Amino acid sequence: MEDALIKELSRLNKNEKIILVEALWDSIASDPEQVDVPEHHKSFLEERLQSLDNDTANGKSWDEIREKYL
Repeated sequence: MEDALIKELSRLNKNEKIILVEALWDSIASDPEQVDVPEHHKSFLEERLQSLDNDTANGKSWDEIREKYL
């Protein structure tokens, strides 16, 4: 980014920065196919899924989680 833009953004108050971040995130989330998932995230998810497949006795169903926490 250009230094002038960063300097201008640094002048925003906290609420304005939050609004800007939300707008940026919404623009990213509107087209998730264009966001690459890092390999280490994919590996982590695969490990967690494998762990669940190997030990289903310790997992909880969505119904149990929803009942307890929501």
